[in-house]
Amino acid sequence: MCSVFDVNDDAGIERFLEDYGVHNPQRMLFGRRRRPTQQVSIVTTRHGRPEVENAIWHLYLERDGENWKPHRKYWSINSNWQKLDKRPEYHNSRCLVPATAWVESLHGKNPVEFSYGQPFFFCGLYKTWGDILSCSIITISAHPKTRKYHDKSLPMIAPADKHFVEQWLKGGHDTALFEPYLQPHIEYAGQPLAVQPLVRATSTEYAGDRVILG
Repeated sequence: MCSVFDVNDDAGIERFLEDYGVHNPQRMLFGRRRRPTQQVSIVTTRHGRPEVENAIWHLYLERDGENWKPHRKYWSINSNWQKLDKRPEYHNSRCLVPATAWVESLHGKNPVEFSYGQPFFFCGLYKTWGDILSCSIITISAHPKTRKYHDKSLPMIAPADKHFVEQWLKGGHDTALFEPYLQPHIEYAGQPLAVQPLVRATSTEYAGDRVILG
């Protein structure tokens, strides 16, 4: 489960978005250790072109008076890949979540930070609730080299491929293009995944050396 991630404003996010033709980068919400139920930035094509919007990181919401809040009965920060075909959002409202790193732990212990040293997109889903957006990050099976750090899952990361990004955001029932990416991969844009131990999951203080998962 991906439950903490970074959007570091020193990592070239705006140039990264520009490379993919994403509009309104000024809307980006930056910060390290973004947490569930917070507002995070996503990329959608709801208005006909890829653009940054902001959403609550929790797919299912419920009414709270005149407002919306995360649903108490349905913890939905992640969406498991095995159930995607049953989700209308997979066909109609896919999104991308810009990030620079994410944090995992093994049964709540020994947290680590994963990164590629450059920005990337998580693949996600979104829903609309009136004028409010919500989102989740898709998770796939853990990779053999990441299981010692988190044995349950790995976030689905969009390849550094403009055609993939365009098709992902486009929507539609033909999802055959995405099937190879529902299997765990740990290389991104020719770069291996790096992992570094943390003092605790929400801390930015490291507890050990960075290791490359080559």
